[in-house]
Amino acid sequence: SRLAEFATKSRDLRDPGERHRVGMIESWVSIAGNLFLTLLKALFGFLTNSISLIADAVHSASDILSSIVVLIGFNLAKRKPDREHPHGHGRIEYLAGLLIAAMLIGAALLFIYNAYSRLQDGVIIKPSIAAIIAVFIAILIKEFMFYFSNKLRELIDSDALAGDAWHHRSDSLSSLLVLVALIGAYAGLPALDAYLGFAVAAFIMYAGYNIARQSCSRLLGKAPDSELQDDITCCANEIDGVIDTHDLEIHDYGSWKVVTMHIGVNGSLTLEEAHTIAHKVEDHVSATFHCNTVVHLDPR
Repeated sequence: SRLAEFATKSRDLRDPGERHRVGMIESWVSIAGNLFLTLLKALFGFLTNSISLIADAVHSASDILSSIVVLIGFNLAKRKPDREHPHGHGRIEYLAGLLIAAMLIGAALLFIYNAYSRLQDGVIIKPSIAAIIAVFIAILIKEFMFYFSNKLRELIDSDALAGDAWHHRSDSLSSLLVLVALIGAYAGLPALDAYLGFAVAAFIMYAGYNIARQSCSRLLGKAPDSELQDDITCCANEIDGVIDTHDLEIHDYGSWKVVTMHIGVNGSLTLEEAHTIAHKVEDHVSATFHCNTVVHLDPR
C-alpha cells in the first residue's frame, strides 16, 4: 500500500491524465507479475504432470488478458471524442471484457473435461518439494499484487482496477488449492489433483461470469455510487446563490463523465444573475471532477 501511495503522492487523481498514469502503472505491474507466474506454474505443472497446476498457469495467463483490457481501456479513454462518439471511446473496455469472459469460461470447461479424463484414466502426477515451494512463492506474489492493485483502485475509484485486483486474489486462492493438491500427491493421494482441478476450473469460470456481469452492467448504464453523487452535490452547493441541488444524473463513459443537474436559485434574480450562478456551478463541478457539466435552473 505504501508503494501505491508513493506512486500517486501529491497528484489530482480525478484528472483523466493522472487516472491514465495510475492505470498504466497497475497494468504493467500486473502483466509482468502474471507473466512470471504463468511461466513458473507451467514449468512445474509439466514437470510434475499436474493438471491443477497447469490449469492454474492458464488462470495466471488469463489475468494477463484482464490487465491488457485495463491497458486498452485506459488508453482509449484518452482519445478525443469524434463525430460518431461524442463522449469518447472508454466503453470499448467493457466489450473487450465480454470477449475475455467467454475465453475464460471456455478454458474452464476444457479443464473440467481434462480433470474428468484424468479420473477415468488414472493419470499419476509426480510431485516435488520444488513444485510445492514454487506454488507457495506464487501465492505470496499474488497477494502482494492484490493489495497493490486494490490500493490503486481505492485511490482512483476504478472498477477496472477492482476487477484486476480480484483476479489476483482469485488466482491466489486457486494456487492455494493447487498447493493442497501437490501436498496431497506427495502424501500418496494423487486423485486429489484431479478433484482440485475441478475447483480451480470453477474459480476460472466464476471469474469469467463476474467479468461478463460487470461489463454488461456498465454497458447498460450502471448507476454511480452514492458517494460520488454526494460529492458532486456538495460541490455544487458551495457556490453562492445555490439554494438546493436535485435531479442529479451522472452518465459514465469510462474515465469521462457527463453530469446534469438542477439547482434552485432565488426567483427574484435577473436572468443574467441566475445564468451566472449556473455557469459558476458548471465550471466548479467540471474543474473538480474533470467532467462535462450541464445545469438547469429552477426559480425558488
